[in-house]
Amino acid sequence: MSTATRVARPAATCPIRPGEPCTLCQLDVTGPQDCPLVYLVMGDDELREGVHRTRLAVVGPQRPPRRTDPGHRTR
Repeated sequence: MSTATRVARPAATCPIRPGEPCTLCQLDVTGPQDCPLVYLVMGDDELREGVHRTRLAVVGPQRPPRRTDPGHRTR
């Protein structure tokens, strides 16, 4: 008898459809890491830039703005 507990994995998000979860829309795929559509889009500079622009429009920038305080030191 197994006493192992299941740990919930975080839901993968689709890099092609920003803000949406990976729905495994391609046959024999386990997530974005082995999706042929993601591979093709991310391998093309123009398509990747288009996805990046869409992601910024939908999700917005994820990083906080950079500090420009000259007295602030980073480690």
